[in-house]
Amino acid sequence: MSFNGEDKMRLKEYLKDAFCDDVDFVSRNIPVLNAEVNVMYIENLIENEMINKYVIERLQDRNSEDSVLTSAEIMDIIESRVISVAKVYSSDEKDHLVHAILTGHVVITSNDTDFAIVIPLLKREVGEKSETEPSLQSGNEAFTTDINKNFNLLRVRLPSPNLMFRQVKLGRISHTKVRIVWLKKVANPQIIEEICSRLDRIDIDMVHSISVITELTEDSPLSIWPQYKLTERIDVTAANLTDGRVAILCDNFSFAIIVPLLVLQEFQTPDDYSQKWIFSSIMRIIRYCAFFISSTLPSLYVSFVAYNHSIMPPAIAIRISAGRGEVPFPSVIEVLLMTFMIDLLREAGTRLPKGLGQGIGFLGAVVLSQSAVEAGYVSPVVIIIVAISAISSYALPSINLASVARVTNYFLIFMATIFGLFGVIIGILFLQWRLVTLRSFGVPISHPLDVGEISLMKDLLIRSPLWKLRTRPRLLSGNETRMGDSTRKPGPKK
Repeated sequence: MSFNGEDKMRLKEYLKDAFCDDVDFVSRNIPVLNAEVNVMYIENLIENEMINKYVIERLQDRNSEDSVLTSAEIMDIIESRVISVAKVYSSDEKDHLVHAILTGHVVITSNDTDFAIVIPLLKREVGEKSETEPSLQSGNEAFTTDINKNFNLLRVRLPSPNLMFRQVKLGRISHTKVRIVWLKKVANPQIIEEICSRLDRIDIDMVHSISVITELTEDSPLSIWPQYKLTERIDVTAANLTDGRVAILCDNFSFAIIVPLLVLQEFQTPDDYSQKWIFSSIMRIIRYCAFFISSTLPSLYVSFVAYNHSIMPPAIAIRISAGRGEVPFPSVIEVLLMTFMIDLLREAGTRLPKGLGQGIGFLGAVVLSQSAVEAGYVSPVVIIIVAISAISSYALPSINLASVARVTNYFLIFMATIFGLFGVIIGILFLQWRLVTLRSFGVPISHPLDVGEISLMKDLLIRSPLWKLRTRPRLLSGNETRMGDSTRKPGPKK
């Protein structure tokens, strides 16, 4: 979009209006010769030393010169003689100037001209490498502990004037900076207001961990089900913002909190969108199976062995009975003992250096299992059951899901010990009921399972082809349109 005659006086005002809600936007008037120019940029995207030395100082050096020139002539002098940066150009396109400011350019305007001078001075920000959410086919760029740098990394991914944030300080002593980040016209304003309201109610001495924010803002802090998504990846955060969710960044912590959460969202990975949809859908179904196995397999074993013998095929029942012939403990003690030892080894491995921890955890599991079987304290079937359950938990892409699976595992073992298979079913129904009743900042985390609409599960139960993902979740966004009508199913031209 370029300017016509009647828009000449509105160039500066147009750019200011585009960034009126951005607190990082800087607009400074500087007298040059017999006119006044306006320097505009996003503060945290620009190299401050370069703009001071090569732009501001150079313009101020021309303040004392007397000259009778038109604004257009002065702008030409600034572009050709004043600014000492290699690549300087002019533009009269509104959209281009807005995008230039958002991508680390300085824009110089004048009231009486129909163009602006553009100077690239982008501060090059590089994120860390993701350690907790590695990806095979997509970028592994992660947040750092600097909140300003983290927000700039998001700006690079989403160079839009609609990327908004509100900053608050939490902690009477620590004064920790926290930013609520969202996309205007995409995120639901009611959700943003609710998040800001809950953060404003936090009155604490120190924010020593990002869990302080999550625990003090959750709808149901006593529930084991996750009500927020914790991620260190920039691309994951940007994708959730475009879906209508809100990100919470905290200074000194390299993770972002994503709310509201739909629980099926925890089964997604960045690799789901970097390979064909059919492969991604299969892997997502495998993750659902892994969650079910890691949560229920030991309890099902206990219920079959202790109570419901008739359900098992005779051949399997005979083999299990033969393996337990010399074991002095009941089956529930076997399962609890081995499950506890696996969790103990896993916890010990996280406290050791990365390479050493993995080796000791693997070696400890093998030696401990083999010794327990040879000593006759545990049957071989229990080792297999607990090992499958543990391996399945490692297939879960979310730490929150893995924690839920571990707690659910112990709960269902307890229910199986008292009531058998009936107790396992009752326990599963109770967990599902609790899931359906939970909210994440007012949004049901079980949606769209709670309403049973298959059309809303195109990117939750499976990963549908991209050309079918045309709308955003209606509970998260007031603007449901994600994809234009011109985007069609790929195919040969007719």
